Amino acid sequence: MKRTIFLIAASFTLGTAALAGGAKDTNGDGQISKAEHDASATAAWTKMDKDGNGQLSAAEAGADAAKLKVADANGDGQISQAEFGAQKAAWWAKADADGNGMVSKTELASADTAKR
Repeated sequence: MKRTIFLIAASFTLGTAALAGGAKDTNGDGQISKAEHDASATAAWTKMDKDGNGQLSAAEAGADAAKLKVADANGDGQISQAEFGAQKAAWWAKADADGNGMVSKTELASADTAKR
């Protein structure tokens, strides 16, 4: 069974709907690898950056636009791909509590609890 991780709420704080499915356990091993996480983050960015300009605007964020400030490190009112990547990396660092390069179901549950 594939487990979906909703990363945006935890790391980017735009809410789970914006991620378009989150990171998926694509190989079915019951864990999320760094490669699976990174592939999902890239896919999410591509889907959210509708105009392809490398910036996520409030309009592209839709209903979650008010939450942009959390990830907007330089305060320009938009999220760059670098800011998005930094938030993803921060989430991964917290979620992969044992540092083994995989997020287990237990680690996921802890990360999900922490984001609430």
